[in-house]
Amino acid sequence: MPVRMSSMLDALPLSRAHVRLLLIGGLGYLFDGLDGSSLAFFLPVLRGAWHLSGVQAGLIASSTSQGYLIGSFLSGFLADRIGRRRIMMSALALYCVASCLSALAQDWRTYFALRLVCGIGTGAEAVVIIPYIAEFLPARLRGRLCGAVVGFFSFGYFLAACLGFFIVSAAPQGWRMASVMTGLPILLLLWWRRALPESPRWLEIRGRHAEARLVIQAFAGGGGRDPLPPAQSWVGEEAPPAGPGVWSARWRSRVLLCVWLWTWLFFSFYGFFSWIPSLLLKRGLNLSDSFGLSLLIFAAQIPGYFAAAWLNGPLGRRRVMIGALVLAALSALLLVRANGVAGLLAGAMGLSAGLNGAVAGLYAYTPELFPTRIRATAMGLASGISRLGAIGGAFGISLIAEHGGTAPVFAVTGAALGLAVLALFTVAPETDNSALPEQ
Repeated sequence: MPVRMSSMLDALPLSRAHVRLLLIGGLGYLFDGLDGSSLAFFLPVLRGAWHLSGVQAGLIASSTSQGYLIGSFLSGFLADRIGRRRIMMSALALYCVASCLSALAQDWRTYFALRLVCGIGTGAEAVVIIPYIAEFLPARLRGRLCGAVVGFFSFGYFLAACLGFFIVSAAPQGWRMASVMTGLPILLLLWWRRALPESPRWLEIRGRHAEARLVIQAFAGGGGRDPLPPAQSWVGEEAPPAGPGVWSARWRSRVLLCVWLWTWLFFSFYGFFSWIPSLLLKRGLNLSDSFGLSLLIFAAQIPGYFAAAWLNGPLGRRRVMIGALVLAALSALLLVRANGVAGLLAGAMGLSAGLNGAVAGLYAYTPELFPTRIRATAMGLASGISRLGAIGGAFGISLIAEHGGTAPVFAVTGAALGLAVLALFTVAPETDNSALPEQ
């Protein structure tokens, strides 16, 4: 009986090749998180140095998300057609160049344009990493390990807070040095990635079975071990017939579900993390104290991500997202009423942990809803459209805070998270640890 070679991946033990893949993928998310969150620490300085209006500051705050929207759409579509690896390498190189050049900007328009390009690079990168990694992992470990890889975002956010506290706030031009520091290490990551293989699942649906077989053998641990069935039982060299497209009746409801979840989550996520140092300044703290508390708030992401990643296995992705979003919404409501520094810090750390726990669940959940031939396209659609929510969060929070203060900001954040929880309770399926769909 014909057997798909990629189905053997679900039965493989975790090997050194898997661990290397997880580490390199995680480092990509680390730099994506570092890029996206460092802007929150640059903005208070740039606002004073370039005398930015609320609209100009909002445009810069949303620049990464605007670029992310473009990068997400393009990379998801292209990754399903020309392969995952090519997109990951080119996107990372684009980000590296734009991030370093942004350190030289002399006005907000140039800076905005370069940050837009940075967003295109990080958007293209972030969309492809998880579908790519998910296609290598055994089903029983996929939820936990995908959540753990996404957890590297939190290290990037924490490093951005360290840069803000120790470098950006230390000198008027510290933001320029920090911009170079976020871009140059990418060269090392590109070097490490040069030997990464293409996804065996993608190779298989393209009819490139010999290449897929070699990749699977490498991930089986080597040493002459062959995890595949006898050659006579392989699927033929022709690619399988095309199935329903991403907007077909079969997959449309899942695409719309993902768009809904991603949009409301990232409206809240970027609205909060793009502005938290500035919002703390509005509560009467000075720049150094604001950056110091932000360091603690960003650090709360780490347990949020990795607790959710571990729970993805026993509880399932859907339940993890519900629990994390409820924690985040309740923390946002606490921030509406918080007056003292202790209450403010507790609410903000809870919101930070909850938001990132939900992201760990969502990134593991989304690739499991779609087959290989449209997996990256669907991920790109959900991630790309969600950037409209992220842009609304980053831009809208600026205007709300400027005219209404911080309490309405957190009230709106809590309401947005409630809309995501509603969909998870009513229409979202659970994926558990089942095999990836292929038809």
